[in-house]
Amino acid sequence: MIKFTVLILIIFIAALGYLAILNNEAITLKLSEQVSYEIPKIALILLSIAVGAFSILALVIVRDTRRYFGTWQEFRKEKKELKIQKSYSKGLDAFFAGRYEEAIEFLNRSLEENPAHMNALLRRGDVAFSMGDLITAKDFYIKAKDVRPHSVEALFSIEKVFEKEQQWKESLRYLDNILEIDEENPKALYRKREIYETNKNWEALLDVQYRIIKSNISERNKEKEQYNLLGYKYELGRYYLEKGEIDKAKKILRNIIKSDNKFVAAYLALAESYLRDNNVKESENLLLKGFEVTGAIVFLIRLEDFFIDIGEPGRIIDVYQKVIQKNPKEVKLQFLLSKLYYRLEMIDYAFETATGIDISTVDYPDLHKLLGNIYERRSEYNKAAEEFKKALIEPKTPFLVASFCCAHCNYNSLEWMGRCLNCKQWNTFALDLGGICKI
Repeated sequence: MIKFTVLILIIFIAALGYLAILNNEAITLKLSEQVSYEIPKIALILLSIAVGAFSILALVIVRDTRRYFGTWQEFRKEKKELKIQKSYSKGLDAFFAGRYEEAIEFLNRSLEENPAHMNALLRRGDVAFSMGDLITAKDFYIKAKDVRPHSVEALFSIEKVFEKEQQWKESLRYLDNILEIDEENPKALYRKREIYETNKNWEALLDVQYRIIKSNISERNKEKEQYNLLGYKYELGRYYLEKGEIDKAKKILRNIIKSDNKFVAAYLALAESYLRDNNVKESENLLLKGFEVTGAIVFLIRLEDFFIDIGEPGRIIDVYQKVIQKNPKEVKLQFLLSKLYYRLEMIDYAFETATGIDISTVDYPDLHKLLGNIYERRSEYNKAAEEFKKALIEPKTPFLVASFCCAHCNYNSLEWMGRCLNCKQWNTFALDLGGICKI
């Protein structure tokens, strides 16, 4: 390479010498109207080349200087970002490990280097939120929102604080801001629904529920939300019923039964609305229809109370007998009829029905409770004691009160509920006969 360069240089000098021999006359070079010089042609050529070379050299120096300065700035920036990221990562690790004071120290270092570090602001807010310092958490979340106004994460974080403070109006405002950015955001829609449910604002909740169903969720979830829609309509119907707006309640409850004729809770609520409207016959017919369609035992228990309250216990006895004729092997029905006889002081009928139950297939402790009380009323105390031993209870243990449980989560209650208080599912309560829910 060096030899080649030397060769080129020799050729260039030789060419200049040859041109100097051929162009030895002088040329007048004017620098202004008053200043001029006589110089050889070859000198002008050499001067032009020198000026051109110097200009190129100057441009190269300027370019390399700018490139070096840019590289140096980039290096400093990368070094600073690396330092910030290192502090942020340590703070994040400490936060997830529950070492909040350590997390605050490292996250603050990141924010000292870059006060607009979005993730550090959010995580610093998360640390404060976890420590119960809602004011500080809100302050950092708002700073994060100022850095990126349309950040969904920042908006959710601020909403979370207002929800914790039970400032529902502000919480809903931020959720609406999120939905303006992403109108089908499932998380925002679910949170709105939870807030409305907490405040029992069933009318507003239904509007949100329709939006959830129309949003971009899986088909499986849509089916689930369609059923939840009926449940929330039921809650609205109950709300109107409690407010005394009977006609509104009836309209909604009828609509539920039309959509799902096995929605037990809707039948019972609608029957109650007829009773409050003094339409006894319609309530009776609806309870009978509910049992025929769903087979739910709770309808018979409600009918039992209903007929006894109006002074016509014979009618519920007829209902039980007809149902048992259609289902002669259904032990629950025979047990309930026997318990009804006992409740009506018809001890001989209660005894005959109870002793006719085939306990080889199903042996309910409740049945032994009933038999123990029947034998006691018949003054057959030894047999009563034997039955109470089989039931593993004390002789005076109450047994006439029905007990119910949730088939979904086993939550127990002495009252039938349309919706389980524990798992929030509808139509899951069943008669807990013999501890069947535990089984």
